Amino acid sequence: MILRILSQLFLFINISRVLCHPVGNTDALKLSPEYSLPDLLKADSIPSHWSAEDSVKLAEGRIVLTPEKKTKGSLWLKNVYNLDHSFTIEWTFRSVSFFGKSKGGLSFWFTDSSKEKNKNLFNGPSTFEGLQLLVDNSSPVGSALNALLNDGSINFAEKNLYDSSFASCLLSYQDSSVPTSLRLTYNADDNNLLKLQLDNKVCFQTRKIKIPKGSYSIGVTANNADNVESFEILNMKLYNGVISDSMIPNKKSMPQPKYLTKIIDKDSGKEKLIESSKLELESNQISNYELYKKLDKVEGKILANDIANLEEKLLSIVKIQKELAENVDQLSRVVANQPSNGQNKNDLENNDSFKDFLAMNEKLEKVINEQEKLRETSKHQVHNGPQLDEILRKLFIWLLPLIAIMLVMAYHTFRIRQEIVKTKLL
Repeated sequence: MILRILSQLFLFINISRVLCHPVGNTDALKLSPEYSLPDLLKADSIPSHWSAEDSVKLAEGRIVLTPEKKTKGSLWLKNVYNLDHSFTIEWTFRSVSFFGKSKGGLSFWFTDSSKEKNKNLFNGPSTFEGLQLLVDNSSPVGSALNALLNDGSINFAEKNLYDSSFASCLLSYQDSSVPTSLRLTYNADDNNLLKLQLDNKVCFQTRKIKIPKGSYSIGVTANNADNVESFEILNMKLYNGVISDSMIPNKKSMPQPKYLTKIIDKDSGKEKLIESSKLELESNQISNYELYKKLDKVEGKILANDIANLEEKLLSIVKIQKELAENVDQLSRVVANQPSNGQNKNDLENNDSFKDFLAMNEKLEKVINEQEKLRETSKHQVHNGPQLDEILRKLFIWLLPLIAIMLVMAYHTFRIRQEIVKTKLL
């Protein structure tokens, strides 16, 4: 009982802080009471301009959406909000009585009022045209807030919900007596800036989303699945414009999910975890993200003028390329001046140095032909053996000086050809 009294006292102090938060005169003029919740500490029933459905009840200065186990609840503005320019919505909420994995969650909605709403997604519409802010701990990264957009063509389901999220941030919200403040700002004057703050810390901001003018429904829904988690709303304010708290500098931001990749060494079997990103490709090759990091590192060196080694290597490469170009040019000239086979033969015939060699070649051919004739004759004159031997002996004696002369000419011809080749190369 004492703990309960202390908890209620602490809750009262925090609600008082939220309600008594000083608001500038300009911000006070932008406040729209007809689209906000009044002081719930003084209320004895849910305000008439709000529609409470399912298990919702008012208890001790807060609207409890899921008061018991396995309950659902929703709270919607009865009047549609006509968006003309910019707006700011502030919600104050908390989750108590349960901590751990749950299929339940809390959703804040800003949707087209003309669309029919069902209760298939955390007791809210699974098909809608507008914005959903989901607070739950069933996402792949655990307890977090996920922002989703829908143009009315997608029927969301819990299994594909997180893949469709365009922004998210980690949020520890369960079983906390300290309420969480959520501030959604749309600034049409600042290039359609859409900004979400949680406890004055930036969860996300983008200028890629333009919310068209029109009529919108604003509400909150909850479902605690099969546990006793109690989702509670403590306050809600809507401003027709951007307030001063929305302009708090982005010095602090909400923690973002970190993705870890387990790498196993196939040789040693050792495991290690490295931080990765959504930008990384699921492949064994180098990813775009790693490439971006390497380029960023090179850019940093260039900006820091730390490029001495790069310049030295670049000059060395240029020098090698210049030498290579000269060698290729010289080789091209040699190949261009190299005669064809027919030209070689004509040059040899016109050159006086080779006339004797060519004449000797003709004589040698005649000798070989005569020798063949003698062999044929010897076959028919076997009985004239001594006479044939004498002829062969004389022929051999006559051929010896001829062979010597041919060898000398062949040697000189070989040397001359080498000198010609060397001269052409030079």
